[in-house]
This record gives sequence, structure tokens and C-alpha cells, in this order.
Amino acid sequence: MRRLIALRTLYTLLVGLTCAAMAFGLRLILRVDGLTPVSWVVLALFAVLCLWVAASFWVVVFGMWIRWRHLPAHDELAVPSGVERASGRVAIVMPIYNEDTRRCFAGLRAMRESLLQTTPGGRFDFFVLSDSTEPERWRAEERAWSALEFIGPTDAPIYYRHREHNIGRKSGNVADFCMRWGGRYDYLIVLDADSLMDAATLRQLVGLMDANPRAALIQAPPRIVGARTVFSRMQQFSASVYAPAILAGVAAVYGPAGNYWGHNAILRLSAFMAHCGLPTLPGRAPLGGEILSHDFVEAAMLRRAGWEVWMAPELEGSYEEVPPSVVDYLKRDRRWCQGNLQHLRLIFARDFSLSSRLHFAAGVMSYLASPLWLALLVTTVIDAVQHQDAGRVFYSGRYPILPWPVPHTLEFLALLLLSTGMLLGPKLIGMIDVLLDRVRRRAHGGVWRLGLGVMIETTHSALLAPMFMITHTGFLLAILVGRNSGWSNQQRDDRRLDLPSAARQFWLHTVIGAGAAIVLFRCTPDLLGWFAPLIAGLLFSIPIAIATSSARLGDLARRRGLFLVPSESCGLALLARARAMQGTSLPHELTPDALLTVSAVTMIQ
Repeated sequence: MRRLIALRTLYTLLVGLTCAAMAFGLRLILRVDGLTPVSWVVLALFAVLCLWVAASFWVVVFGMWIRWRHLPAHDELAVPSGVERASGRVAIVMPIYNEDTRRCFAGLRAMRESLLQTTPGGRFDFFVLSDSTEPERWRAEERAWSALEFIGPTDAPIYYRHREHNIGRKSGNVADFCMRWGGRYDYLIVLDADSLMDAATLRQLVGLMDANPRAALIQAPPRIVGARTVFSRMQQFSASVYAPAILAGVAAVYGPAGNYWGHNAILRLSAFMAHCGLPTLPGRAPLGGEILSHDFVEAAMLRRAGWEVWMAPELEGSYEEVPPSVVDYLKRDRRWCQGNLQHLRLIFARDFSLSSRLHFAAGVMSYLASPLWLALLVTTVIDAVQHQDAGRVFYSGRYPILPWPVPHTLEFLALLLLSTGMLLGPKLIGMIDVLLDRVRRRAHGGVWRLGLGVMIETTHSALLAPMFMITHTGFLLAILVGRNSGWSNQQRDDRRLDLPSAARQFWLHTVIGAGAAIVLFRCTPDLLGWFAPLIAGLLFSIPIAIATSSARLGDLARRRGLFLVPSESCGLALLARARAMQGTSLPHELTPDALLTVSAVTMIQ
């Protein structure tokens, strides 16, 4: 506990001092030309965004220090003795909604096969919890499940339930399971449709829960695997290089007040069922009604009841996939944006801990930062135009006085470099972290390929930033005028975007980029060079989206050793087995009478 208090105190001081110093530096620069009301707006926006950037930067620094010194991310989470409690039962549930049947069942079959090779049966049960609304989908799910049950094995069985009424979406699906079957199990491991977890990680999660009776939730951070397109491969690469230091820092700073990501985590069912009944927010959607981002809220409810919520960054056998294109990524972001903005109504709710409020605020800021950045850029240009148009002569009574110009280019450049360093610092720290580990360095392609990959990914991120800024601002405006995101299944299969699809998503970005370039050239040509990277990202948003959605280019990069990750260079048996099962035909087809019998069995519970 002393270590945790010391870390949090030091972290708070560093973030606060960094933000104060940078805001003070900008004030010194702005006051040279005179502080106008617009200047004060610029300063206020910069201070808020600086707080966000500094908080992210120092988390990574803390994580890197922990990894360099080979320290545990947290001291209070007891390590299991290796002896599992024989009476404990675990339910592994996969809620699905109009998903690819082969993909889902192949992943579950691979996980079950991995478990049965190393763990005696009778402790783990698998559940497919279907909310599918398309008749062909859930009929295919029933056929896939019934064929599996007819071929066995009966140890670690896979059960299937199709829910007719999709009340509460995914959280309602899990709640329905808890009400019907939760009393039979000690622990619940929640998966997404694209989740994979190896047997060792599943056993470690159970062991950690057994060894820590005050823990209600332990999150195993998922690694991204299985990417093929250029976009998804760069997402996979960046997560593999940068995430370990970030996760170590977050785990160290938050300790037993961690967060929940909604999947690839283990829950203590007694605590979850007692305290995680989700409320319905007053008012109508999008900011009212059902809570979309339920995971943050459930973690906050567990903390409010006195339970511990941990992140375990040392667990490496937890995996997920990522959308194949920037369009599919942003489509998922639309739902997450609405869910996170709902948390604005919970930040000041009664009895939540400070850590939970910070988690809510971080989730809100992850989407609110985009319109704030846009507002900062616009007000900066307005302030520059105002000072540019100011008269070069002013009067003292009747006498003209020529002002003596005070240059502040160096001060501005220093502040810009410092800000850029804090934005890019996590990437540099992550690359250094890989370079210092010989095994990880080789798994990412070696020094030169790693460095080139980081350079390309950083350039790609810089071009994506203005695209995300405009899109997230549009999300915010749509939510404010009452547009609900709805509930759609996620695109998981690789697909190359065609020109019409990309143009529908990014035509406005292109227009805004062209308009911004014209305005800057006519009004403040000196700023055009500074804004060139942002304008380039907007002007070329359509071709960037099309090019990075290509699986062929992604495969070419892989053959050249670019964006390599350990699951590719070293192999990942669980993923290979799931892919092999997905590519094979399901076992025999059942007769209609047998299928009706099996379907009836699935519904009687």
C-alpha cells in the first residue's frame, strides 16, 4: 500500500507540474503580442489537452521504469501457489450477435482442446450466448453446436442458448446467463466473438482469483493477432511494441482500483451478481437509456462495494482481433463514443471512488479530445489573424509610436518540440523497451525492421489523427442532436474498401482539408507549413483508407519483415489451430428430427 500511495503521489505531481509548466510557457509566448479573449481561449484549451497528454506520457514512463527494473506491476496481488481449488467451477461465455458461425465455434473448439490437453475435465464449461436476430445465423449456430455435442468430448462441454428478445444488448445477455445459471459457478470468464485465451492463461486467471479472495475482477489485457490488412497490421504492430509499457504503468498506478474492458477477464460471480445490476439512465438515447459501455460501470460498482479490480499485464495468452480497415474501426468507435459520453452523467454520481471517476473521465476524454484539438487549432488561427491584422503604428495622444517587434519563434518552437515529444514519447519508449529485450527484438524483425516499422506507423498515425479528429467531432455533434448509434455487428473479415465506400466516409474530410489550406494560404501563409501534416491527412484521407485496407499489401509487408509481431515470427499454436478448424467443414449434418431434439434441449434451461 505504501508503494501504491507513493507512486500515485509522484504521478500526480509530475502530471500537474508538467501541465502547469507548459501552460505557463504558452502564456509567456501569447502575452508578447497581447492577450486577447481568443488568446485566453487558446490557453485554456491547451491546458486541458496538456493535462490529457501529460497523464498518458507519465503512465508510460512509470511502466518503462517498472519493466527496466524487472519490478512487479503491483505488490498486493497474491501469486497463486499452483494448487487449484477442486470445488471451483468456471463458466467461459461468448456472447455473440450475428457473427460468423465458423469463426466463433472454431475459436471455442481450439480453446477447449487446449484446456483438455492440460487440465482435467469437470471444472470449465463453455457457453455460446446468442443474441443473433438473423434466422439463418442462429440456425447455423444451432447446427454447429449440435454437431459438436454429438462428437464430444463431454469434458468441458459447450452449451448454446439463443435469446429471442435482445434486452440490454451484450450486458443484458450476460445478465440473463447470470440469472439462469450463475449460481452453479464460482467464476465467469467473458469472451468476445473474436477472443482467444490459451489454457495456461485461463488457469492462471482462476489461480489468481483463488489466491485473492477480495478480488472480484482480473483483466487479462488482450494482444492483437491475426491481422492481414495494412491498417490492421499496423494496429497489431503498435499494440505489440507500445502496449507493454503502457499496461505496466496503468497497473502500477491504479493497483486494486483497475478497470474492466468487457472481455478477456475473469469475474467472481457472487460479487458480480450482487453489485453489477446496471441502471437505466434517465432520458432517451443516445445519452440516456441503456448503458452501452457497461464494462467501466461494472468495474466502478465493484469498487464501490469494496471489491478489488486488477489488471494483470504479465498474462500474455489473451488475444483478440482488430477491424480490418479505418472505416470499420471508426464504425465501432461510433458506438464506443456514445457509450463513453454517457459516463459524463456518472462521473459525479454518488459513492463512486476517485479512481472510478478518473476511469470515466479518461473514457470521455478519449473522444472529447478530438473536438478540443479542433477547437484549439481553429482558435489558434483566429488569434494569429487578429494579431496579423493589428496596426503597425499606435498613438500616444497625438504622437505615433512604432512598436518594436519582439521575436518569440524560438520559445514557440521549444514548446512545440516539447509537446511533440510528449505525444511521441510513448512510441519511442516502447521501441526502446523492445530493443533492450533480445527475444522481443528478434520477434519484431530486428533493429532495422523494427525502427522502420515504428517510423512508418508513426507517420501513418500522424495522417490518421486529423481524420479521427473530424470523425470524432462529427460523432459528438450527432450525439448532441440525438442520433442513436444502434446495434450492429462488427466487421471482422478482411475486405478492401472500394472508392465509393471510402468516399462516403471521407469526402467531407477532403473538403475540409482543401478549405483549410485555402484559408491559411490567403489569411496566414506563415502557418501553412505548420499545418501541412494535418491538411495532408485530410486531403489524402480517401486514398489512405483504400490503400491501408489492402490485405495484399499487408501480406507483402509481412514477407518483407515489416510490422512483425511475436505471434507471426514465433508462431501461435492456438491461433493456428483455430484458423485450421475454421477452414474445415463442420462434422456431419444432423437429421431434422435430431436437430429439433437438440434445439429443444438448449432452450429448456
